[in-house]
Amino acid sequence: MARLLAFLLGVAGAVTASQGPGFTLQYMQNLQGRIDELRPLVEQYDADLAGYGYNRAMASAECETATTLLNVLCDGYERTVVRYERLTAHLEELEAADAYVRPLLLVRNRMDDVAQSTYSRFEPAVPTTLVGGIYAGGGFAFFWGASTFLFGLLGGRR
Repeated sequence: MARLLAFLLGVAGAVTASQGPGFTLQYMQNLQGRIDELRPLVEQYDADLAGYGYNRAMASAECETATTLLNVLCDGYERTVVRYERLTAHLEELEAADAYVRPLLLVRNRMDDVAQSTYSRFEPAVPTTLVGGIYAGGGFAFFWGASTFLFGLLGGRR
């Protein structure tokens, strides 16, 4: 019975792990969409600053002393620029990584709001790529091996 259960857990692990590469690609597409949405705002902000002979660092220094309405505007612009830079750096990190490593990198460095948004629209699919197959095999081996080990420990205590 334990062998059958270990095998079934291995299959469940294979199915689950095989979704990693597909989810990662959808996550990256979601990330790219957010960057594309913020890019015109940041470019306009930079152009407006340049029109007054400023750059981001100069504007940020001046914003530190701002009060009332100017402070609110500065905070909004700075949050937008910081968000844009974080999203862009995160996407560049994922794009630079090998396709076999991306899902693992995503688990370690995900942005929760992007991951939740991606997950809400994610539909599992049969992996047809080598990467998906490798993740399926790894998921099977891990879950089958871990459950076999655990069942062996539990069975040995009788």
